[in-house]
Amino acid sequence: MKNITQLFFLFISISVFSQSPWTQEKGKFYTQISFSTIPYYNTLFGNPDYTIAGKISDNTLQFFSEYGISDKTSFLVNLPYKLIKNKGLVNPCLVAPCPEYTNEKNALGNIEIGIKHNFYKKDWLLSGQLSLEANTGSFDNNSGLKTGYDAYTFSPLFLAGKSF
Repeated sequence: MKNITQLFFLFISISVFSQSPWTQEKGKFYTQISFSTIPYYNTLFGNPDYTIAGKISDNTLQFFSEYGISDKTSFLVNLPYKLIKNKGLVNPCLVAPCPEYTNEKNALGNIEIGIKHNFYKKDWLLSGQLSLEANTGSFDNNSGLKTGYDAYTFSPLFLAGKSF
């Protein structure tokens, strides 16, 4: 039981420290390209659950970069490219002529830009981050597929970290 508890707290600590408080040195870059997938699903969970027509998959290719403006301040950019498909979507149009619809949407998601600043760097590293996620996603009215939130998001973050 003790090993399971330790493993549980390890996963929680990884989640808690997943946003890095470290900033890049002046003139240095950090770049990451990642791919994530949500395989085909047909239920949106909530209260109550909602079953959707067809089965949707959501694949995201994401480019993240951080650039050191100074030794204590970094500029961030996150560019997600979404590849969304609806397998089994039936053309909802019952009357001719029917507007075009598609079973897939490949486009940019919501682009995020931000700035991170380090305030304290001794035993612990304490930083703050301000991010703006722009409403750059797209929406296909006929299929209902969208690549981002229909909103602008502003996220202030307090970040703390310690290396061992």
